[in-house]
Amino acid sequence: MSETVHLKIQQFGPISDIDIVFNKYTVLIGKQGAGKSTIAKLYSMFTWLEKGLARRTVSDKYITQFSRFQKNYCAYHRLDSYFKTNTIIKFYGLHYNFFYEEGKLQIEEIEHQENYNVAKVMYVPAERFFLSTVDNPMNLKNLPESLKTFLDEFENAKIVLKAGYHLPFNNIAFEYDAQHKISWIKGEDYKIRLSDASSGYQSVIPLTLVTKFLSDLVQDNANKEELGFQERKQIEKEVNKVMNDKTLTEEVKFAMLRTISSRFKYSRFVNIVEEMEENLYPESQMSILFDLLDYTNRIELNRLVLTTHSPYIINYLTLAVKAFQLDRKVSGNDDLSSRINEIVPLQSVVNPAKLFIYELKDGKAIQLSNYDGLPSDEIFLNIQLRLTNEMFDQLLEIEEEFDNKD
Repeated sequence: MSETVHLKIQQFGPISDIDIVFNKYTVLIGKQGAGKSTIAKLYSMFTWLEKGLARRTVSDKYITQFSRFQKNYCAYHRLDSYFKTNTIIKFYGLHYNFFYEEGKLQIEEIEHQENYNVAKVMYVPAERFFLSTVDNPMNLKNLPESLKTFLDEFENAKIVLKAGYHLPFNNIAFEYDAQHKISWIKGEDYKIRLSDASSGYQSVIPLTLVTKFLSDLVQDNANKEELGFQERKQIEKEVNKVMNDKTLTEEVKFAMLRTISSRFKYSRFVNIVEEMEENLYPESQMSILFDLLDYTNRIELNRLVLTTHSPYIINYLTLAVKAFQLDRKVSGNDDLSSRINEIVPLQSVVNPAKLFIYELKDGKAIQLSNYDGLPSDEIFLNIQLRLTNEMFDQLLEIEEEFDNKD
């Protein structure tokens, strides 16, 4: 089974023609409106549909009938108006392929498997900070559906981590008063409501809490997660069917029950984060990125997808790649490995073969090249920084010209 996922899109919203491979770490960069979020949302939706199909909680017939793909599933991410008469979308997943063309969706199962790598999928929207601006966000009305889903997980995370969670920077702790439904952040000598905190904390707390909560859920409680009523009924139905089939041997029954079980447990965490750098100081961006990479690295099939406007993110990823390369080069030298770990935590290093960075421009996506495995700095984010320096030099030239005339 391939570990990569392939997404092709033509004539959909701002996208004219893109071909993207999602690996363990996938980063999408580009100007506003370039299509970063569109790609991330489609990836999230198809990965979620794979889970539903694997668990048999939804059928391919249900998904493909009555334009539900457009009117229900794409509308969930507010993509239903992005369709054009010549829209083509192809998603090649781990277990299912999806093909949309000429207004119709087709689904094919890649092959019958005994074990399904079912994903816990979380889309972290850029609007997450909005949930921190009030003490009880569950009272908020008219939220987008994707933000409602994230809010549900945020509330679950608060309950589980209410006794205290430390951010990976500034020695800040989070606490939750479940009785009064108030979130707090604590420094060394102060304690304030999250709703009164800075925009950086309001953005990062929902992201980090939900990431830790779901990562721990997948890693530590994969066989114990609470199933919904529909899922429990589906398990019961399938198990009874197998057990009551007198034509099956005990060996075959055991194999079939194992297959059913694999469909109803999470074996990987797919974390899709919009603008993780939102309202954060560069040093804090690095700490949060390394934290996200740590959770991603805990299970082989975990995935991290980032959309970003920050040149620092690419630079910090370069550090994580170099640390990976150097740690393998000095393997066995504990002293040198320890020094590497002080710069980049070794649990956050990045295998360059599994890092794909795409720059979106003019409706297309170009994969960022690399040099000796390190991401190229020839991206528009860095080019804009150099352009600023060039513009400043031009101003200095004008000043020099004026001074010389005097």
